[in-house]
Amino acid sequence: MAESDSLDPRSRAPALDPHLPPGMHVFLTVGSTRFDALVQAALDQPVLDALNARGYRSLDVQCGNSDFDTAQLQQLADDHWQRTAHTLDVNVWRFKPSLKQDYERADLIISHAGIPSFPALASPPVPPTAFSSPGSGTIIDVLRLGKPLIVVPNPTLLDNHQEELSDALAGLGHLRSSTVA
Repeated sequence: MAESDSLDPRSRAPALDPHLPPGMHVFLTVGSTRFDALVQAALDQPVLDALNARGYRSLDVQCGNSDFDTAQLQQLADDHWQRTAHTLDVNVWRFKPSLKQDYERADLIISHAGIPSFPALASPPVPPTAFSSPGSGTIIDVLRLGKPLIVVPNPTLLDNHQEELSDALAGLGHLRSSTVA
């Protein structure tokens, strides 16, 4: 995937705010863990400005158990916040039963690099169809959809397994690997 591939429009989903022009949609997920730095970075104005400059008009952030600054967000429910930042609609929420619709709607997905479960290694073995079930891993789910994917390993987790996975898949050309900085 070339750098420009991840930024070119592939669909024109309508923005959440009817006053905003149509544009692309970004979905960021950190799974069930905490990744405070990634969530906060995504909500900071320089990142929102960069997304807007590239034609994105909405950002949904699945923040898991992360802590982040909610001062610029309106709380809609215990676990749901929203903000319209000039020309970018932002929604933040903790958990949903499934992220499938979020993956399908997104023009770009940014994710932690959590290692998926491998059904063949389970005891007793799990059929390959289990790979599409919840918990099978954002990376595999998104790669199956053929969506542009940026993976950001969480350096606060032990043994650096996320960076190893991210670098290996980036080396094969399946995704882009990045850091929060």
